[in-house]
Amino acid sequence: MPTTVFFLGLSLGLSGPMLGSRYLHPHLPTALKDTFHLEGSVTHKERQQDRLRVILTTQDGTLLATFQQQIPEIDLLIEEHDLVTIDVRRYEPFLNDPPVLRVNKHHEKAPAMPPPNNPAIHSEPVPETDPPFNQQDS
Repeated sequence: MPTTVFFLGLSLGLSGPMLGSRYLHPHLPTALKDTFHLEGSVTHKERQQDRLRVILTTQDGTLLATFQQQIPEIDLLIEEHDLVTIDVRRYEPFLNDPPVLRVNKHHEKAPAMPPPNNPAIHSEPVPETDPPFNQQDS
């Protein structure tokens, strides 16, 4: 009898977390679920009347994020070629209203302006009037 209870407790203790996470995970509140940050570059953005669609290219692949809440704010915040970090439970190709954690703006480097090439202005050397050292003979 004690051996049976021991093995029953051991089997429940080892299989409990696996079975519990499989069957209870969908019913847990979002604060208790494991999430990770996914960073990607915005390759396309399309605004419709009731939603905003953003295509992100990440290390894991490309995903389509559809925003149906805070559309004007997110549309102003996110531009194409920005780096966006979102919070997801796992990689999925289609996401609905993922939380946006960070947006790094893409700044194009403007080409350096070359010096103006004006042929009317010529620089001429200034003639020397005094020698650099005045030596006196003693």
